[in-house]
Amino acid sequence: MSFSVDGVHMIFENLSITRIITHEVFERDNERNIVPPVYGTSLVTLNPQGIEAFCSRIMDAMGRASRALEMTIIQADAASTCSLADQLVDLDDALFVTSSSAAANKLTSAQGRRGLPGGILVVFTGSAGHPSKRIVGFIKAETHSGFTRQQNANGSISLQFLTNLLLTPQTKLYKIGIFVESDPGEAELQDRWRAFIYDDQISVSNKLSAAQYFYEGFLGCAFPETSARWTREFHDHTKDFIKQIDLPEEQKIDLHNALVTYLKVDQSPTVQTSVFAQSYFDDPALRDAYEQFMAQKDFPATAIHKDLSDVTTALRYRKVSFSEDIKLIVPADKFESMIRMEAIEGEADGHGEVPTWTRITVKDRIRKQE
Repeated sequence: MSFSVDGVHMIFENLSITRIITHEVFERDNERNIVPPVYGTSLVTLNPQGIEAFCSRIMDAMGRASRALEMTIIQADAASTCSLADQLVDLDDALFVTSSSAAANKLTSAQGRRGLPGGILVVFTGSAGHPSKRIVGFIKAETHSGFTRQQNANGSISLQFLTNLLLTPQTKLYKIGIFVESDPGEAELQDRWRAFIYDDQISVSNKLSAAQYFYEGFLGCAFPETSARWTREFHDHTKDFIKQIDLPEEQKIDLHNALVTYLKVDQSPTVQTSVFAQSYFDDPALRDAYEQFMAQKDFPATAIHKDLSDVTTALRYRKVSFSEDIKLIVPADKFESMIRMEAIEGEADGHGEVPTWTRITVKDRIRKQE
């Protein structure tokens, strides 16, 4: 798969929505039987303020590096959601309304167990990016208890309902899948379209397992197989950058600790150069230099799914080396809390030169000597 150096947020700039329709899906009954969806029968009409708010919510969601990911399309047969998106983008309004119901059917089937909540499925088309590219999006918004669906006389969902459900900043229980037509001339769907997901409930601990029905069962996508390699390259390139920058060693130690924290402790399920730069480099010039360095290494600017399988050993210990084969080896997750290192002036040599020494403080007594 390819990645844009512009990042996920840039891909969805200049967002324009042309059509919206909604359907309702339900949790399976006590016997795990499918409860048929309720299909929308006409397009949703939003006023300009509503459209602006709708676009803003999507851009805000897809711009959150820790919650939005580019995925690999693994299902592209005639029954796939990618194939459906490829059809929907070219249909007239009447056919779009009827054909979009297939998405509700597919989502209902993907929710194969009890406990997966129902909600409103929003299907929309539009364009985004510079230059503009066609998009097809799917939003599953989970309604809270007591939230009543409101319909107009023509069967469309009421504007007030959609506003409350999607356009309220406090609403978080929703998942987004968007297909972007990256290359209309390609014959294969996987080459013609790119897929992106957003899920506010993504966490490192569950690896998106709670939403697998959505991104895999419904959208037909999977995490890129290269996630482990990209994570390792992020780690290695960032370490190389820290080593080469002109900063005092104490600050470099802090940055090495920050890298371990970002990868091993931070609960974000993704890594992204801009996020690390904003979080840990105080100097704007240093941030820019880091992002340029990573770009020169051909590291993608988009969020990458964090997979630590190739860096587990590297993250286990921090090693600091001195001359005469002297090494300090500390568990990486204990370094910041247990070790203090500072540069001090040493004793002048016979030529009057004052060397730089390192004072190391271990916040513990000696437990054992060998």
